[in-house]
Amino acid sequence: MFSALRTVGYSGAISIEHEDGIMSTQEGFHKAVKFLKEVMIIETAGEMYWAK
Repeated sequence: MFSALRTVGYSGAISIEHEDGIMSTQEGFHKAVKFLKEVMIIETAGEMYWAK
């Protein structure tokens, strides 16, 4: 998902939707942030070697 957004030039916000009725809002938020931090692309994209 993040690769596709980066490829088309998107640099806006990413929303977190939490609808777990058993998990607290705080726990859901912290788990979502942790997950998103692990999959976010931080470095500038290099050349797509496979697209030549």
